[in-house]
Amino acid sequence: MKVHNCKIFYSDSSLHVFVSFYLTTKIIYIINKNLTKYSKKLSTRTKLPFFKESKKKRLRFKPPTRKIKLTIKLFQKIKDKKNLIFNKLNPPLNAYLEEFQEILLESLIIYTKNKLDISVTLQNLNHCKQLSHVQIKDLKIVFKQLRKFIRKPFFKEAINILFVTVSKRESAKLLASFISNQLRLNQLKTDQMTVSRKDNYFFGFLKQILLLFIKSDISCLTGVKIVIKGRFNKAPRAKTIKIHFGKFSLQSFNSKINYYQSTAYTANGTFGVKV
Repeated sequence: MKVHNCKIFYSDSSLHVFVSFYLTTKIIYIINKNLTKYSKKLSTRTKLPFFKESKKKRLRFKPPTRKIKLTIKLFQKIKDKKNLIFNKLNPPLNAYLEEFQEILLESLIIYTKNKLDISVTLQNLNHCKQLSHVQIKDLKIVFKQLRKFIRKPFFKEAINILFVTVSKRESAKLLASFISNQLRLNQLKTDQMTVSRKDNYFFGFLKQILLLFIKSDISCLTGVKIVIKGRFNKAPRAKTIKIHFGKFSLQSFNSKINYYQSTAYTANGTFGVKV
């Protein structure tokens, strides 16, 4: 779960938290797996304890004991959860996010000792915004030019994240965390030749896709600069790789620049990523 932006607005009486995030494919797979397991468990029949009444005390009302009360409450909770999940199983992510939102609210209430009016809004960036016909045509052209990378494991994730970073403002954090994560995954192979090939292939893909996205009508960016420093190919000294596209005026006061730095911890040492 990669956080794109987190904003906190607070006063003496109220607190508002806004979080925009991106869910990776691995996390979506885990959530769906857990929800299917949970729904299967709930589908099994849960029986209430059978109450035996004596013939003499049939008219008289007997209050339930503590154990019976607890079992009834548990049964009601399971029933409510079952209804909630089956109603919102399409898509199942919404149910999971609502539960997460409730937990976050409860923890904030405990932390503030119930003294403030708290509200939490979550924005999921996985749902793409509606595009015009011109923008859809541009995207098709981009996909045609990136045909050779389709079979690569990072292709789908990279396109989704780069689409979000190009179309949304202040998204340097998302791009930096994705690059550092990809570098860490590339370094997991023991054979150094395959690692160097993977790195070079990924950097080539990154250069090509950034150039295509910045030129298209989807982007709200004028330029991107990425600097990666580390021990590539197990070299004794660190090397820097720079990727630069579009206008990037650092001297002017009017230019709004979003900056973020992240590190990738690998077997060959740390890799610094600046976006």
